[in-house]
Amino acid sequence: MSTPPPSRRPGPPVITPKRVAGVVVVAVAIVFAAENTRRTRIRFIVPIVTTWVWLALLVALVLGFAAGALFAHRRR
Repeated sequence: MSTPPPSRRPGPPVITPKRVAGVVVVAVAIVFAAENTRRTRIRFIVPIVTTWVWLALLVALVLGFAAGALFAHRRR
C-alpha cells in the first residue's frame, strides 16, 4: 500500500511584479556601480575625502533611508 503524493497547496506565484521590480533595481544598481568607478573629491563641512562615486552615493542612500525611517517612526 502506497501513500498518495502530497497535495500542492496553491500559494503565491513564484514570479510576481514586486520580485521582477526588485531584480531590475538590483541589476540597474550593479551596472551603475560598475560604470562609476572613478574617484572624486567630496567636501563635507571641513574635511575633504577622496572616494569612489558609487561609494559616496551608497553612503548618501543609506543615510537617506535611515533619516526616512527615523522620521517615519516618529510620525506614528
